[in-house]
Amino acid sequence: MMKKQLFFALLLPVMGFGQWTENFDASTALPAGWAIINNGDPNGWTGTTNATFSQSGTNLFGIARGTTAHDDYLITKAISVTSGVSDRVSFYIRSALGTALENYEILLSTTDQTKPAFTTVLQSTEKAPVTWTQKTFNLSAYNGQTVYVAIHATDTNQLALLADTFVVDAAPVLTTSEAIKIKDDAKIYPNPFTDYVHISDIDHVSSVLVSDVSGKTVKNISNPQKEINLSGLQPGSYFITVRYKNQSVKTFKSVKK
Repeated sequence: MMKKQLFFALLLPVMGFGQWTENFDASTALPAGWAIINNGDPNGWTGTTNATFSQSGTNLFGIARGTTAHDDYLITKAISVTSGVSDRVSFYIRSALGTALENYEILLSTTDQTKPAFTTVLQSTEKAPVTWTQKTFNLSAYNGQTVYVAIHATDTNQLALLADTFVVDAAPVLTTSEAIKIKDDAKIYPNPFTDYVHISDIDHVSSVLVSDVSGKTVKNISNPQKEINLSGLQPGSYFITVRYKNQSVKTFKSVKK
């Protein structure tokens, strides 16, 4: 019995390795390993105590309005992506005022916390709602890598953008029946296409990779939307590889007119 208890005591920390939660309640200072980049107006991301506005506890991070455009990044500490352990990140976001909704986008870096490194768009620009809304991103396409996720504030002269309660944990695994349905139903259309392609069953898709006939990657999109903009590609043939959240992969050959 003693050996069994010791085994599980040693196992538990391993099972939780790579998972973490940050709700900023320990301090209003930037947590260790996190980063902020302020390239826009003088107002940048700051920690504050406000129990009325916080999503949990008493503290949160936010950015106040400026008369010139924000170009400001709130960047997580390193996320060591491990399948079934730490392949999902979520957080809560909101605007402070319903008549002044803030624009923001979510970006990802696979190298470091510098601005040029955030080349992957997890979510294109949208307005943060006035109520706390949880955003969740599947990172399984980056299994075995270390990544950083940034909230990029981009708006001008609104009131405030607020963020709270970041969690890195395990993405859910689809059942066998769900996996079979994905394989059978998967489609990319139209083919040939002009500027955009549409992906069926997008809720189950974690990433899309587009490569030319030589095998060179020309576009890599995590957490894509149903409509993929490929207007920047030259006419010709391409391979579009769709990776699903259950780790299955399907490749389609498409032609741009």
